[in-house]
Amino acid sequence: MIRESISPTLLSPVKIGELSLKNRVVMAPLTRSRAGQERLPNAMMAQYYAQRAGAGLIISEATVVSKQGRGWVNSPGIYSDRQTQAWKQVIEAVHAQETPMFMQLWHCGRASHSGFHENAQLPVAPSAIAISGDDIHTPVGKQPHEVPRALETEEIPGIVEDYRRGAERAKTAGFDGVEIHGANGYLIDEFLQSKTNQRQDCYGGSLENRYRFLQEIVEAILTVFPAGTGWRAAFSQWRV
Repeated sequence: MIRESISPTLLSPVKIGELSLKNRVVMAPLTRSRAGQERLPNAMMAQYYAQRAGAGLIISEATVVSKQGRGWVNSPGIYSDRQTQAWKQVIEAVHAQETPMFMQLWHCGRASHSGFHENAQLPVAPSAIAISGDDIHTPVGKQPHEVPRALETEEIPGIVEDYRRGAERAKTAGFDGVEIHGANGYLIDEFLQSKTNQRQDCYGGSLENRYRFLQEIVEAILTVFPAGTGWRAAFSQWRV
């Protein structure tokens, strides 16, 4: 009875701005570890998304915008020409079934480990506060969380630019839009939360200051995917 009353609406087409969906089902991001050490999308990933292209819209697994943003074994990236090119096979497979696809842009922040980074550099965060609790899975096995390095104020615009370039590469690969991963304890969320952001500069303290990093990222991405145009919309998920 419930199915009969809901399905006609759930499975009917809908238009959001200029974005036309064949139904109202959206596949949420589901992080996978299938991109190998070079973080390159591959045929297995294209098949995976094509199998799910019955949805009205697909949002990709979280995809790191830079080498610095890595923190999950074998998750994909969007910071090199090879990665950009490799994503095209995924988009072609999904578009062949008339389904649009967005990329979720990601930076792990302190939810990372020196084992992911060149020269064993520490992960970065708004403040030098480590994650407490469970260990992290790294390329060399489970390891304790480390105290991250607090970002210098002058470094932050470079990370904002990494997000903008990630969006630009996503567009080149054929994605219809992007979603900004701003939750779950990763870098953007770390700036938003007072318990992980104890900065004394313009990115810390008040809610307005803690929001500044996300605001700058959104504004930068809007130069690539203008808001409100559906096919080119930029979405953000975050919580305070």
